[in-house]
Amino acid sequence: MAETTAAAGKHEHKWLLNVGIAAIPLVLLLLVLLLAQEFRTSIALRDQIDRSVEQRDRFQSLLSLFQDVETGQRGYLLTGDQQFLAPYLVARSQLKRDLGSLTSQADLRPELQPEMTRLAEIAEAKLAFADLTVRLNDEGRRAEMIATVRSGEGKRLMDAIRARISRLDGAQRIWMSDAQEQARALRKRILLWTFGLLVGLAVFLTFAAILNARSLSARRRALDLLEDTTARQLAILDSASDGIITLNPSGSLETANRAAEKMFGYDGGALLRRDVGVLFEIAPDGGDAGSFIERLRRRSNGKIASSEQIWARRSDGTAFPVEVSLSPMDLADGTHFVAVVRDITERREIEQMKSEFVSTVSHELRTPLTSIAGSLGLLLGGAAGVLPERAARLIQIAHSNSERLVRLINDILDIEKIESGRIEFDIRPVLIQPLLRQAVQANQGFADSYDVHLALEPGDENMHVLADHDRLIQVVTNLISNAVKFSPAGGTVRIGTSALDRRCRITVTDHGGGIPAAFQSRIFSKFAQADSSDARQKGGTGLGLSIVKEIVARLGGSVSFETVEGEGTVFNVDLPAVPGDAARAGSEQRILICDSDAASAEEIERALTDADFVCDVVGSADQLHGRLEETRYAAIILDLLLPDEDGIGLIRSLRADQRHASTPIIVVSGQASAADGEISHALPIVDWLQKPLPLDRLTARVREMLETHRNGQPRILHVDDDPDVLNIVATAFDRKAAVCSVPGLETARAALAGQTFDLVILDLGLADGSGLELLPDLRRADGEPIPVVIFSAQDADPRLARAVDAVLTKSRASLGRLVDTVESLVGAPRDQERMAG
Repeated sequence: MAETTAAAGKHEHKWLLNVGIAAIPLVLLLLVLLLAQEFRTSIALRDQIDRSVEQRDRFQSLLSLFQDVETGQRGYLLTGDQQFLAPYLVARSQLKRDLGSLTSQADLRPELQPEMTRLAEIAEAKLAFADLTVRLNDEGRRAEMIATVRSGEGKRLMDAIRARISRLDGAQRIWMSDAQEQARALRKRILLWTFGLLVGLAVFLTFAAILNARSLSARRRALDLLEDTTARQLAILDSASDGIITLNPSGSLETANRAAEKMFGYDGGALLRRDVGVLFEIAPDGGDAGSFIERLRRRSNGKIASSEQIWARRSDGTAFPVEVSLSPMDLADGTHFVAVVRDITERREIEQMKSEFVSTVSHELRTPLTSIAGSLGLLLGGAAGVLPERAARLIQIAHSNSERLVRLINDILDIEKIESGRIEFDIRPVLIQPLLRQAVQANQGFADSYDVHLALEPGDENMHVLADHDRLIQVVTNLISNAVKFSPAGGTVRIGTSALDRRCRITVTDHGGGIPAAFQSRIFSKFAQADSSDARQKGGTGLGLSIVKEIVARLGGSVSFETVEGEGTVFNVDLPAVPGDAARAGSEQRILICDSDAASAEEIERALTDADFVCDVVGSADQLHGRLEETRYAAIILDLLLPDEDGIGLIRSLRADQRHASTPIIVVSGQASAADGEISHALPIVDWLQKPLPLDRLTARVREMLETHRNGQPRILHVDDDPDVLNIVATAFDRKAAVCSVPGLETARAALAGQTFDLVILDLGLADGSGLELLPDLRRADGEPIPVVIFSAQDADPRLARAVDAVLTKSRASLGRLVDTVESLVGAPRDQERMAG
């Protein structure tokens, strides 16, 4: 709390300091404005005073001119001497001009304008009176002149003029005094403002100096703390066992700790500013090398902040496996990266030892245990005669425990294989209801031993899910087994399905005691048991639900449960659903059966439907043509004995039609086998089966045929121990070929033994040997060699190049070139030729 308050106070002081610094120019500007205002006011006041003084002088000049007029008038009237008229005439002419200019003066204050107008009127009257007396005297009319003078009008007008001029002069004097007082007051205010601003500026500068001193002190403390923190972090980094490097946005190394330098075999500073590609081996994707960071992002599916296992390279050129965790670090100049590198050579060796141990367990323990369990089962079955009751009971105990041990070993092997990725999943559309029926039938005997009934609820018979058939059977079996064990005697376990949005839910419901709340978070953990006594009372290994979760996750689904203690539990398995039409089209397993014998057609349909094929049945050639116009079929099963057309002619007409020229056809007939006559050589068919039909052979043949002739695409075997290369190549051939990807020699030989291929893409350097060891096995059944494309990081010698169809080096050949090469070696004509043969 105290740190928060201190930080807030520091932030507030910094804010005030910034505001004050920004205000300094404003204060200086205000001072300049105030001084300018004082200057302008002083100049204006001086001008006004000068004009006021000038006006007062002119008022006095008017009064003097009036006196000159009066003096000249009186002297002339008394003496009749013309000399007295000279000043009179001059003053009279000057008065006319001055009065006119004063009356029309623009800067005369408004309040003086009436007085000035009235003065002009009196002055005109005074001049008119003076002119009258002079004119009467000049005309010899002295008596009238004397009478006019004695009337006192001249004196009254002169007194009025003196009074008006006096008032105008007094008004100007008062205005000048007020203006000077206002100027003094304004000057005083400006001085006060200026002083205040200067004092405020001085106070602020003092405060700023104090804050700056405190800031410098804090900066010094922060720098000391930063140096200590940096030294501490460097010590931590240098003492870390993992290599830690930082990369700039262009992928060059900025820093590397001692562990990284030691791991890669470089001396101090030798790694700095070098491209990170010198340390790691990530081949360019699709011919586009790009930066190391971009290639790592593509390799990890766009996830940068994740761990990735790749190969690294020491300074001496030796390669070793590492785990790299790359995290972004946003800085001012762009996104930098921190890479934590861990040498996993020892881990790989341990994993290899673990795999070898599991293999030993598989061969050295499971086989004898199976023999022991089998022998004990034979004894219980009476193979050695009737056993004494006590001996039979002991053998029963041994038999049940040997089977339990076999299940434990099988579960351990399964979970290890799943986690290590050594189990391949054959994902395809699977009809869910037939699968559930099969699982219920297989587990009914186990449920009977617990006096539990299994009930399969009705569901959509056309509902498909994307899954591996055998692994999904294992999931349902484990869930049923778990539910049976925890159901009361006489109880019922219900298995059902329901459709969700784009998913299918499989539910297994029991009415047992439910799952304790404390155990619910651990229920999918390995070897988890709600109670230690469960393993003894219920049996089992605690691996069943863990295996369920792992398999469902790899099938792209999810598993959950709902439980109420004392009432029971519902386990839900949600898997990707496939609409019925899409499932049939996507799996390419819609078969057309054409047989005039309804019983035989029904038998074939039932066998294929149980094997997850979708079948349509017709009984004549005409109906077959009608179906082919409406629907595209993956294969046709045809009886040659049709009521409306000869079967051989029908086959030839189908082959003449481009739409059906490559559709696989299996003949089922009661006639002699095609291998015994010349007919088979003329018919472009896949197989000829005689009635009565061997249904297991029919099902297997149809499945093999669809694998071989999927959409007329060539089948390619790709052998490479790099899973990323396998994935990239499979993606490159999407919709162009059916690619079977295997990681080594043994898996390749197993694939070759069970399937036929049109071409093999082969890597030379494999984990379990050289790819060259496969070349003798790459032949078709007719002895012809299978085309081989070498796609390897190693350079092939000239003799090898002559022994295969093409050689491409990974670092120099793009995926586009690989696809073009394969397409040039394997085309539709080859595929149709093989199918016809």
